[in-house]
Amino acid sequence: MVAQNFAPSLACVLVHEGGKDDDPNDPGGRTAYGVIQRRYNQYRKAKGLPVRDVWDITPAEREEIYKVYYWDVCRAADLPAGLDYCVFDACVNSGDAQAAKWLQRALNDVRAKTGQGTIAVDARIGDGTVQAANEIDDVDAVIAALSERRLAMLQNLKTWRLYGKGWGRRVADVKKLAQAVARGSVPAPTPAGWVKAPDKAPAAAGGSPTSPKALPSDAKPLPSPTGGVVASTIGTAASGTTAVTTQAAPLQGRSATFDSILFGLLALGVLLTLAGGAWAWWASRKAKQMVAELDIGPPPAVANDNAAAPAEAAA
Repeated sequence: MVAQNFAPSLACVLVHEGGKDDDPNDPGGRTAYGVIQRRYNQYRKAKGLPVRDVWDITPAEREEIYKVYYWDVCRAADLPAGLDYCVFDACVNSGDAQAAKWLQRALNDVRAKTGQGTIAVDARIGDGTVQAANEIDDVDAVIAALSERRLAMLQNLKTWRLYGKGWGRRVADVKKLAQAVARGSVPAPTPAGWVKAPDKAPAAAGGSPTSPKALPSDAKPLPSPTGGVVASTIGTAASGTTAVTTQAAPLQGRSATFDSILFGLLALGVLLTLAGGAWAWWASRKAKQMVAELDIGPPPAVANDNAAAPAEAAA
């Protein structure tokens, strides 16, 4: 647990967040140094100040917003060194609820390998999650699992085609730096300016100028086994072929050419039916995979002994 890591963590987040931006494809909307207009409005109103353009934000306001609405909300100061920055960056880019779920699932991934029980995935970082994080000896492994889950979700967003290269680089950069700070199985010198927590046990063997918000609400639609353009096209073609062959069946035997055409239509009908079945199988499997990677659905109603403060909406 290293509260002093806020300053270097923020400096690294700002490298990826860039400057002022008003990209119509960014679900965060008008942004300055990673702070979206809605968040700035919330901050100004809480201070009793009139709202104004986020592009007019001051450095002091920017730092306080990151500290209060992200670092403190995700309880980064209570997490092990390295993991604090990893979770903080995820919180800034995809919201505190998503960052919490990534952390909780990553902790469960690592705990499962050592025979430990799972903690609840409730989208809030409370006392139970903090305790589980600090009980882990190989924090590097948690960072790796969190980064893998984060990247998988990003690849399922509609805007991956636009921002995927930058997002991928950001996740890789965060993982590398976080593991250099953390204790665990990845040996690396601690970067200047960072505080590294001491090892609890011997280590185990062996984008663009700005970074758009990556929110799960911006996910691609799930493929449907029976709906969508592909399924509809296959179904329509198969039905049409069946109707034609049924109507033409009484004329079979009158012409060798006609019989060849009819046979071809029958074969096409069989192929379309097989294609429809293959699509249904693939779409069902892909949808299940996307549901897991996007973490779709409400978290289970199981207490995680977390703090009572509700998780904020993703920003």
